[in-house]
Amino acid sequence: MDFLTLGGLIVAFASVFLANWLGGGEVVLLLNLPSAIIVVVGSLGAALAQSSLHEAIAALRMLSWSLFPPVFDLSGNRRTLNQLAHKARRFSIIALENDVQSLNNEFAIRAMQMAVDGADPELLSDRLHDEAERIRDRRGSYISFLESIGGYAPTLGIMGSVLGLIQAMANLDSPEALGHGIAVAFVSTLYGQGFANLVIFPICRKLYRYADLELLNNQMFIDGIHGIAIGKHPQRLDLELSGYE
Repeated sequence: MDFLTLGGLIVAFASVFLANWLGGGEVVLLLNLPSAIIVVVGSLGAALAQSSLHEAIAALRMLSWSLFPPVFDLSGNRRTLNQLAHKARRFSIIALENDVQSLNNEFAIRAMQMAVDGADPELLSDRLHDEAERIRDRRGSYISFLESIGGYAPTLGIMGSVLGLIQAMANLDSPEALGHGIAVAFVSTLYGQGFANLVIFPICRKLYRYADLELLNNQMFIDGIHGIAIGKHPQRLDLELSGYE
């Protein structure tokens, strides 16, 4: 689990509650279920209206990366490729048949298996680089869906405030209830801004970094496997792959 994400969210929300408390505000005024519903559910609904079901489901699944990020061990993968390069140079690339699974990466396993099966190295490299870019583009589209939720949240927050003010205006004959109603109404605006800028956008930035790291990891595998397939010297190949770290 990525405790930094969890800790960052706790610190961000704690700062809001602390500032409210230091200013003499009541914490209970910041807790409003209707405001949360219109901001969170409303923003999600608006994002769904502009996207496909497949994209939405994939985006929500990718959201789990923020707490359980994928592991891309560039240094470890480089060492593995170097070992395979030495073995292939000593024997042949066919000798790597039983070592394919040691890559521990679905993309790399498929690429290495294709190389062992005798695919043309240059054609294989070109196609795999294109596929790696397409994977990155798909990741980006999923993250864009999540960003759209954050984009709608502030507007939904304002709508929630307007609804709250409409309800508050119904209590014009009771100044005390009117004041309380106006205070609660503006909580929706706070929720909209907070949900977008304290939750969605920071998490999307982190997901973009993971997507870029995945692309870098896949590209290193492609170049490493291509080097093995054409019989490049292991030391030279290792030096070239060191630029990915």
